[in-house]
Amino acid sequence: MNDDNQALRIFTWIVPRVNSTALTKCMGFVEDTVVWMEPYMTCQLNDTFYNPEWRKGDPLAEKMRKDVDSNMKDPEIMKMFESGMARAAQQDNLFPQENFTQQWVKEKLEDSEPGKKFIFIKDQSEAISDHLERLPENVPTRHTFLIRHPREVYTSWKNMVTSALHPLDPLPWDECHAANDMYHMAVPEFYQTQYRLWKHVKEHIDHEAIVIDGHDLASNPDVILPKLFEKLGIPFKESYLEWSGDPELVYSTWKGSPVVVIFPSYSDVTSRAVHCTKFEAPKNPRGVSKPEWEITNELKEYIEGAMPFYEEMYAERLT
Repeated sequence: MNDDNQALRIFTWIVPRVNSTALTKCMGFVEDTVVWMEPYMTCQLNDTFYNPEWRKGDPLAEKMRKDVDSNMKDPEIMKMFESGMARAAQQDNLFPQENFTQQWVKEKLEDSEPGKKFIFIKDQSEAISDHLERLPENVPTRHTFLIRHPREVYTSWKNMVTSALHPLDPLPWDECHAANDMYHMAVPEFYQTQYRLWKHVKEHIDHEAIVIDGHDLASNPDVILPKLFEKLGIPFKESYLEWSGDPELVYSTWKGSPVVVIFPSYSDVTSRAVHCTKFEAPKNPRGVSKPEWEITNELKEYIEGAMPFYEEMYAERLT
């Protein structure tokens, strides 16, 4: 390993809707830091969402493809898509969607970043769980896990799903299914997958892997963030608790595909986080969701199934 390749790779493995994009934005303002936005999840999108052969003939997969095709025919959506693709061709931080394979990402994360001390990678736990051999090798790495109470996650997830594939005509809450309408992700197993990854990483890769609760981070960033930085060896500054809200600073610096860096910020997926200027304290206590977000049958099943995995990780969280 060359001296110019000593930058610490900091992986933050997540389930969706855990305040991870706000943490990523914060990290984008940390000195000598490069940010990657969900590169392994981008590979999973190529393997599933954009793969016409994936589960071909499966009614739910075919419905998803039909919804995507319908969206791409809308002039407003097509304009946004073409704008993002044009940026990708002009900016060094954005790469074509078709580049993303797990091996390509591994090699990019092994590349040196001259003048940088930290490489922050935020990614979905499920995107790496079957591809652990494609993690970067022979470079310094640390691993963190960002969690959040399943009731908060799954209700927020369903709210996002109502418009994710129907941005111009969101689905009514009771007509949206949290898993079936986002079929390319293993929604019922979010927490089981993250838990298994956490156990594997602690045993085989990073014995001091760090667990952070997203509710804790958003509620007390002045407490949690300095402790996290201390464990990672990042000099902390009070200025890291607030930052610019200009989304152009995200679009022009975060590394990844425009499909994950730019497009989600046009909708409820990451729009608030990309425009945020600090961590926003939750309005409800931990484990309490918005009253208008009814706990439908599938949400009840997923929340109950996730709780044992969440609770074990929560007991070991950074406090």
